[in-house]
Amino acid sequence: MQKLTRPAPAVTPFVEARFSKLLAKPLIVSGQLEYTGAEQLARTVTSPFKERTEIRDMTVTVLREGRSPRRFSLKRAPELRTLLDSFAAILGGDRSRVEKEFDLDLQGDDAAWTLVMTPKQSRIQQRIRSITVTGATDEPRCLVTAEPDGNATIMLLAQAAATTLPDSPQRAWFEDFCRGSRN
Repeated sequence: MQKLTRPAPAVTPFVEARFSKLLAKPLIVSGQLEYTGAEQLARTVTSPFKERTEIRDMTVTVLREGRSPRRFSLKRAPELRTLLDSFAAILGGDRSRVEKEFDLDLQGDDAAWTLVMTPKQSRIQQRIRSITVTGATDEPRCLVTAEPDGNATIMLLAQAAATTLPDSPQRAWFEDFCRGSRN
């Protein structure tokens, strides 16, 4: 956990693939994640569209090119609040705070490690089955959010985000990549 600590501000490039039974093919976006301090995260999508989502002081603001800003309170999305708190705790190196919301299973060594976070609360379990972070040394490689219905979001982080994707990337390709089977 200590190796995931990042002093604010921290910026990380990402490529994210959303796999859903409702989609004929995965939705793939890229951009950067920003951690600007406790309870402040931002996700900027630069391709294939432009969008910025900011979380600050219990408010989520979504800014999408060509549209009016949308805002909502984290009080309306308690599961998002839990995720925000947990990610802020991870980046801040506060393991005990993460363990309040998730059971943790850390395996591996510096060369290759896996952290599986399983929600403790039933309201979170209804939306998220697990969050798995894989990496090596102090750099996360992938963040996989698995949902109870089989849908998943797989995010390539940091250097992994620079990987050239296949023409038609499938979920198995991303899963193999995250396990380190593909470089």
